[in-house]
Amino acid sequence: MFKKSEVLKNPEFFKLYLAGLTSELGSFITDTAMMLFVFALSNQNKSFLGISRAIFLFCYTLGSLLGGPLGVRFNKRNILIFSEVLRIPIIISLMFFHDIYFVMIANGLIGLFTGIYNPSRQTLINEIVPEKNIKEANSIFGTTMAVLHLGGPLLGATIYSYFHGVFQVLSLDLLTYFLGIILLFKINFKHLKGHTHSKNTNNMLADFIEGYRYVRSRADLSAMLLFTLMVGFCVGMLVPLLYPFIVEVLHKGGQEYGVNISLFGLGGIIGGWLSGTLNRRFRASKLFLIGVIAEAVIMPLWIRTNNFWLNCFVIFIWGIMVFIRIPSQLNYISAHVPKEYMTRVYAFLDLVFVVPNISAGILVALIGNKLSTYEILNITSIIFILLVGFGLTARGTRSLLEK
Repeated sequence: MFKKSEVLKNPEFFKLYLAGLTSELGSFITDTAMMLFVFALSNQNKSFLGISRAIFLFCYTLGSLLGGPLGVRFNKRNILIFSEVLRIPIIISLMFFHDIYFVMIANGLIGLFTGIYNPSRQTLINEIVPEKNIKEANSIFGTTMAVLHLGGPLLGATIYSYFHGVFQVLSLDLLTYFLGIILLFKINFKHLKGHTHSKNTNNMLADFIEGYRYVRSRADLSAMLLFTLMVGFCVGMLVPLLYPFIVEVLHKGGQEYGVNISLFGLGGIIGGWLSGTLNRRFRASKLFLIGVIAEAVIMPLWIRTNNFWLNCFVIFIWGIMVFIRIPSQLNYISAHVPKEYMTRVYAFLDLVFVVPNISAGILVALIGNKLSTYEILNITSIIFILLVGFGLTARGTRSLLEK
């Protein structure tokens, strides 16, 4: 797909693509290692995994809420560079200070600047790529995220397990930030000050409220965000419990944890490739809903698969469906949302995914040591199916399918 890609011949998009690739690779490697590190520092206390995840995602949400309005008002390339630069001293500090509370707070600050970074990067794609190539660009980024899901966790878990620490992992992450900054500086992007429809053009809160009203006025977008919220809650329960699940249920260790997540990423590569073909033949809204339904069915099957390699196969299929869903969602927004609202809609998309993630992380912190990992995930999978079934009957879902 990449050899024939027209959009990758666009030099500015190619630089943005490489900058995102290097920066996000470091983030995936570090995120995996941090889960293992916090679990070790807390003497295998699942509650600390929930707390750590909740802090990270709270800060990520705050950054995303800031990133949306900032992307409307300022040069998006400069916002991306600013976000990369401010993560560097935090990464350096984590090399030397290993108090568990400091580690969780520092990881949260990384989440803050990651949240600022993402809405501006996604909107910058729509400004430097011709409209006819937007779907292809979104598909490539979706495939890239899948590649990172494959390589990042495997590298992170392998390096952490081999060196029994995070110094080497953080050093690699630091290198990717510097490479990302260099590439972003090379993007020739002329910032054109956009207009906003807010009555008070200097009030970021007004931008946020206006974006909320716009989403509420669109039944199709409201339905899409509702399904994203459902997925966000269930993923929020799964992520902090994934490593305990590998240890307690599958009776494996850190290396196998990396393999399990990596096979999810391998499925994602295939899903991202399929997404490009499927989005040319079918409506993005329909592919999005099929992906959500498939995830709700796969989750309970994955939990009940006790053989490690069969479990890896199921999560591989899960990865395919996730990375069919995500580019389809991005394509739908690109096609059906006016450019002046796009940054804010992307910010809301992050918001409705991350807020239930935070709630789930807090819930894991509260019940993590009261119920077994299997019991928590099993209950979550049942709730997931019920929520998706309810969502399919909503009026906004019909509006989504009609577009």
